[in-house]
Amino acid sequence: MKRILILVLSSVFLSACSNSDDNPKIDSELSGTWMLTNISCFCGFDPETNFNDFSLNFKNSENSVLVQNPREDYFYIANSGNYNYTVTDGTLKINGSDDFKYTVDGDILTLTRIDDPQIADDELDLTYKKI
Repeated sequence: MKRILILVLSSVFLSACSNSDDNPKIDSELSGTWMLTNISCFCGFDPETNFNDFSLNFKNSENSVLVQNPREDYFYIANSGNYNYTVTDGTLKINGSDDFKYTVDGDILTLTRIDDPQIADDELDLTYKKI
C-alpha cells in the first residue's frame, strides 16, 4: 500500500512540472505590422530619414518578427530579417537584439531599450503605429 501511495504521489508531482520555455508567452496585441513614427535617443540620424521605412511585422503564430529597414547599415533594433522573440513581464526580447520594455496603447507601440548603466546616453525610445 505504501509503494502504491508513493508511486501515485510521485507521478502527480512529476506531471505537474513543466518547462515554461516550451510555451513562450504571446501578446496578441503585438500581432500585425507596425510602422516607425518617432525616435527619441542620443543618437544621430539623417534629418531626411523617413521613419516610415522602418517596420516590424509580428507573426504570433510563429513567434517571429520581421524587421525591415531601408538600408542594411542603418537600423535601430536589428538588421532586416526574421527573428524569434519572447515576451516576459512587459519585456520584449528579440533574438540578436537588445531587450525592450514595451507598451501597446490602441494602435501605438512604444519600445524603450532597457538601459545599460555601464553605457552613458544609450537611451532609445521607438514609437510605432499599427498599419
